[in-house]
Amino acid sequence: MDLTTRYMGLDLRTPLVPSASPLSDEVDGIKRLEDAGAAAVVLHSLFEEQVRSEQEAVESQLMYGTDSFAEALSFFPKPAEFVVGPEEYLGTIRKAKEAVRIPVIASLNGSAIGGWIDYAKKIQQAGADALELNLYSIPTELDRTSVEVDQAYVAIVKAVKSVVSIPVAVK
Repeated sequence: MDLTTRYMGLDLRTPLVPSASPLSDEVDGIKRLEDAGAAAVVLHSLFEEQVRSEQEAVESQLMYGTDSFAEALSFFPKPAEFVVGPEEYLGTIRKAKEAVRIPVIASLNGSAIGGWIDYAKKIQQAGADALELNLYSIPTELDRTSVEVDQAYVAIVKAVKSVVSIPVAVK
């Protein structure tokens, strides 16, 4: 029986693609999914808040005390030039790609164009075969139209697609 299919432009031997779960958090679990017949695996999401929180924490530490001495301003690179983030997530992608033959689909969860767009590029560089964008926001502004909400989502997708060449799906 031929169960081959295409998902996100990826040729898969079956349509079995486990979504994010505790099994996809670690490489051993991803191997188990592959052994059980998964044709690809979706990793848990990297959240915009995680990226922003880490960036803000590092910026705070780098800038602490710099107003005390003028020469302290040159001790460290400017926060915008100092790249930090959830390296564990990128490491999981790298290790999974070395350990399994199935496609590894990464996931980003956010609601605005921001620093997390840079992580789309890092995710591709780490070896992810595709990227899911989980766009999430609760529009609470009464004067904001549905067209404006849609346009914001389209802008995020365009921004991500401008930095990656891997397939991108939106959820």
